[in-house]
Amino acid sequence: MLVDIEKKVIKLKVVYYGIAQSGKTTNLEVISRMEGLSLLKLDTHGEHTLVFDFATKKVRVGDLTVSFALYTIPGQSIYTDIRLTVMRGVDGVVFVVDSQKERLQENMDFFQLLKEDLKLVGKGGEVVPMVIQYNKMDLPNALSFEELERNLNRERLTSFCASAIKGEGVIETLKGIEDLLIARIERLML
Repeated sequence: MLVDIEKKVIKLKVVYYGIAQSGKTTNLEVISRMEGLSLLKLDTHGEHTLVFDFATKKVRVGDLTVSFALYTIPGQSIYTDIRLTVMRGVDGVVFVVDSQKERLQENMDFFQLLKEDLKLVGKGGEVVPMVIQYNKMDLPNALSFEELERNLNRERLTSFCASAIKGEGVIETLKGIEDLLIARIERLML
């Protein structure tokens, strides 16, 4: 969190984290289109993000402007250095799950990797606000919400069902992480 008291601006970093092709970039594309934001996509090749995608959204909270910098990480495990660089300074996480049955174990492994990455970037001892998005729920081989919750959400985080490609559940997910972060700011201001 970066605070500019003179300009009354608080800058927060939100990272969309998940396995390759889970829908992280699609989320940012939909958000950018629906919210009228500019999306910066770096070094994409085909269907894979190799560096990251980035957009900024601003929200008024009282007399403050809260600026959310939205990032994606590359979902391939070989890009550890890039993933950790993007994670540095993270204030909130959207864990994007590919809800297809055959990707369950990969999602579970990547959720564990998220916890390890948070420790590596100095966030292991603090609670980082996080929500889960179960993406691709429109596919015939998607697991049920209950099964996904049972396997991936043992910590009882706020979770959302989505079909990012159809624009469903995307704004609700973003609003979920925004609300958690704004509540944290409001607690700090009291």
